[in-house]
Amino acid sequence: MGQKKSKQENDDPRKELRKELRSLIKDIPEEGLLFLIKQANTILYNMRVEELNRAREKLNKDDGVSIERSSFGRSFILVMAGNRKIMGEDELTKVVRIVFKAEDQKEGAERLFTWFKRNRDDVLLDGRLKKGDPVFTNLFIYIKEHFSMVE
Repeated sequence: MGQKKSKQENDDPRKELRKELRSLIKDIPEEGLLFLIKQANTILYNMRVEELNRAREKLNKDDGVSIERSSFGRSFILVMAGNRKIMGEDELTKVVRIVFKAEDQKEGAERLFTWFKRNRDDVLLDGRLKKGDPVFTNLFIYIKEHFSMVE
């Protein structure tokens, strides 16, 4: 009695492709095999990059936050809710100050919303952000973890 193959193995569309590839390999010269290996590695690398980009995009679209120095030097790129905005050093300093002067996370998030509403409503409009949006709590946490306040 032979072993039964699982339904999943029988339904694997790659099975026939692997079988065909194996049958072709014996006729491919060494340089062709090296080329195929390089191509396979490129495909795998691109798949990993796409996966990382999708994960980063999902994080940023949801409630993700990041701040990085721009290549210009004196400005920063704020990523909130999937939107990228340039902030001047003076603006970022004010935002950091709000975070470090807040009594707690809730108050800090509320103050951040108020500051953006008064000073950078483009961030709110483009991100469709409203008062109480979790992205402000995440911004508060991000700033606490990545910045310090020097008086």
